[in-house]
Amino acid sequence: MKHASGFSVLELIVVLSLAAILAAFGVLSHQAMQPEINLSMAARQVVMDLKVTRLRAVARNVNHRILFPAGNSSYRLQHKSGSTYSDDGNPVPLPRGIVIASCTATASAIGFKPRGNAATFGTVTLQNGKGDARRVVVDIAGEVRVQ
Repeated sequence: MKHASGFSVLELIVVLSLAAILAAFGVLSHQAMQPEINLSMAARQVVMDLKVTRLRAVARNVNHRILFPAGNSSYRLQHKSGSTYSDDGNPVPLPRGIVIASCTATASAIGFKPRGNAATFGTVTLQNGKGDARRVVVDIAGEVRVQ
């Protein structure tokens, strides 16, 4: 008598059930980590935009800055036009669930001079819905880092 090769229906049901349970745990753990992931993404985004703003100030020989209004989920890129600042496009949104908790810079704006040093400097604090925070620091020399 020959034995049939393959899996029984019961074995397939057990394996599929285990796979579904493991997938559910993966989805739940990913959702629990999402606010922290978004906070890290937001901090990297702000660092990169500050570095690009510094380079624009040097390349265009005009002061540039980023306005960080506390409580908002977006910020504005600006350049100096005469004695005032004008917006460069639309507000830049932060990842979902992230807000600007505070900005210690003068007028809540971190700016750069054409030589690359900071016109205004300080700390931007980003916060997620769980209360976790990341601080992006710009010093007087125009160096940007995350704390």
